[in-house]
Amino acid sequence: MKKVKSELPISYITIKTTKSRINKGLLAIPMSLIDLFPKNTNKIFLVNDNGQIERKTFTPYNSSSRECRIGGLREFYKNHSIVDGEELVIQLLDNDKFRILPEKLFQHLLKTKRADFEQSISEDEAERNLTDISRFVNLTQAQILKNEFIFRSKQEINERKFIEKNKTKVRENVPCSIRKILLELYSGRCQVTDFTFLTESYEPYFDVHHIEPKKGNHFKNLLVVSPNTHARFTHCILEQNFDKEGWLRKVKFNDEEFKVFQIIDKLNIDFKKEVHF
Repeated sequence: MKKVKSELPISYITIKTTKSRINKGLLAIPMSLIDLFPKNTNKIFLVNDNGQIERKTFTPYNSSSRECRIGGLREFYKNHSIVDGEELVIQLLDNDKFRILPEKLFQHLLKTKRADFEQSISEDEAERNLTDISRFVNLTQAQILKNEFIFRSKQEINERKFIEKNKTKVRENVPCSIRKILLELYSGRCQVTDFTFLTESYEPYFDVHHIEPKKGNHFKNLLVVSPNTHARFTHCILEQNFDKEGWLRKVKFNDEEFKVFQIIDKLNIDFKKEVHF
């Protein structure tokens, strides 16, 4: 087994296929993964591309063959044109239910679902798209939002886009998906004053401030703030101190200085892909 950097905001597991097993319609489970699979059964359930459950033959490691393997995959290999050395993503959905997908398809589907979430135009749509991702990767919505925050924080900061509104160009607003991520991580609490404002329905009420107005919706350039704090960024004499990685750490309004809370300090996740042979 070897670990490599994941190109997605998720850690996942793959098994590298071999020509001999492909020809027999089998998938051999490496010793490094046998603890994920049942110990005493001759069947296993796989969720196919359409979300339907299929029963497959299964040979546990403690059988006479001394090889843990899944059978009945000849059609799967044919439909996806699987070749020697190709990697299959293995997802454990529950105790005896798994999903197997070619890695290229897994990456494509997840990138598409993430794009749908990122481009959501309403809170309801963002919630539906987030639920779709959660079901696909078998992670909680909270974990997905944390992963997205970490993953996007490592990307470059682009210029803020303009949109045309009544024939006048205005700077784009913060997308629903980003507000959802910030709400999950900060719970509406102002990063500068540590205050939380609630609506009459007891929902957090907060603004999202662009530290550099011309820069885009990058998490290093965004602050969760109360409306009062937001106004002070405009009307006070302002001093700002950043760390070497570009996170705002201190802000001074006139002569009043505040430390800025950054949730990234509490998040330490490296996304890895485990390749098993």
